[in-house]
Amino acid sequence: MDRLRALECFRKIAERGTFAAAARELNMTPGTITKHINELEDQLGVQLIARTTRRMSLTEAGETYLARITGILDDMTDADETVRDLNDGPRGRVRIAAPMGFGLMQLSPMIAEMIDTYPDLSIELELNDKMVDIVDKGFDIALRVRESLPNSSLIARRLCGYSRVLCASPAYLAKSAPLETPEDLLNHNCLIYTNDRRPGLWAFSDGETDRSVQVKGRFYVNSSLAKRDALLQGCGITLTPRLVVEDLLADGRLVSVLDNFAPRALGLFAVCAPQRHKLRKIRTVIDFMVQKLRSNNEQNIQ
Repeated sequence: MDRLRALECFRKIAERGTFAAAARELNMTPGTITKHINELEDQLGVQLIARTTRRMSLTEAGETYLARITGILDDMTDADETVRDLNDGPRGRVRIAAPMGFGLMQLSPMIAEMIDTYPDLSIELELNDKMVDIVDKGFDIALRVRESLPNSSLIARRLCGYSRVLCASPAYLAKSAPLETPEDLLNHNCLIYTNDRRPGLWAFSDGETDRSVQVKGRFYVNSSLAKRDALLQGCGITLTPRLVVEDLLADGRLVSVLDNFAPRALGLFAVCAPQRHKLRKIRTVIDFMVQKLRSNNEQNIQ
């Protein structure tokens, strides 16, 4: 039995959820990957994966085994790539997790240019507005939009500023209460982004003082793009990344409000595990994003 290959198969099945998906990613047949798992379970004398005709799941032994081998496999991969880096340029796959709105509007075209620039580099991009555990899910880099990041063992790099805007449709504003101060938002139907650390707590500054308002509304959602659609329908008012609505503000379908009260600034951060940060392919991807983002002179990315 090829022990290392069997371990790779087991980990990939756990990550992807099915034998078929793991086989496709490893460029193997389902029969071959099943053979590796059967041999591994026979050698260990325990069942690692419970399989039925409809689903599979890790057994308790499988969960324990996965936790122990993950670091070993990562260390071996890092060792291989570190040695290759001595003579080669960036190569291999980089898995990136990013917010949906930023991923579609900024990151996708950037990645197209990146893989054209580095022919030995491949990118796997997963767009999800929820914050993922990059170590547990096997990501190399996660992009996070926050005022600041909590202390952790992860390596974080601020890529750029991330501008937000308070906006609504002209139709909504015409039928709603006047808006002169942030406190007036208490009289409005606010569209609330549930992935914020404190949903509905909107912070502003008039240049001299900071003020926060805990707004309420009838639409709570975990997607900036869904909020965009709701805005266009005149559903309410929201605080959102400017890049998500820049085109709608430009053509008048949405209007910015309370312009004298700037929303508290956010940052776009790239985070990765310390051992991954040392790899040339990871540094190359992050450096490329920094260069592209900081050369963008538009207001939404600074």
